[in-house]
Amino acid sequence: MRILLSALLFPFYLYAAAGVYFGGGISGGTESFTVDNPGVESRSIDAKYISGLIKAGYGDLKSYAIEIALGYGDYDTNIYSPNDDTYIYFDISIIKSFDFDIGFYPFIKAGFGANTFSVEREMKNWVTGGSLFFGGGLYLPIAYGIEAEFNVLYRDKNWQELDMVGAKIQSSSYIVEPYFGLNYRF
Repeated sequence: MRILLSALLFPFYLYAAAGVYFGGGISGGTESFTVDNPGVESRSIDAKYISGLIKAGYGDLKSYAIEIALGYGDYDTNIYSPNDDTYIYFDISIIKSFDFDIGFYPFIKAGFGANTFSVEREMKNWVTGGSLFFGGGLYLPIAYGIEAEFNVLYRDKNWQELDMVGAKIQSSSYIVEPYFGLNYRF
């Protein structure tokens, strides 16, 4: 009977150990774009970008968490127009961290996101897209409730089709994205 009662109450124990956290940090890297234009050879463009992001999550530092993030950044190269501007993204991710009793907590992370990119085209001001990402990192507790977070993500993006006056181009990109930030857990 005790085993049955323990099994029934176990999910509530996990719920009680979890909490809300907020954080922020910086990310960046070199993103490789591939642009496919019908009748023309595909071309590749590498663009460096840096972004800042804020995030909120719910979970346990030593177990599972779900996280949402909102980021804002800029590229150093024009990709779709003579004056490309703001890159904004929104991510949702699942995190599994591990407690090996070594003073920090390694984790793996996977999720998906929505992207938008400001461009100056004749008939379009924004290019939107979606991304899938996965990676890993570690949480390093600094003080009660405060931790540093280091991670590296591989992010694969697909962008919407663009009308180039008579031809529609398709583009995709990928990036290996290092991140550093601080979190506060309640």
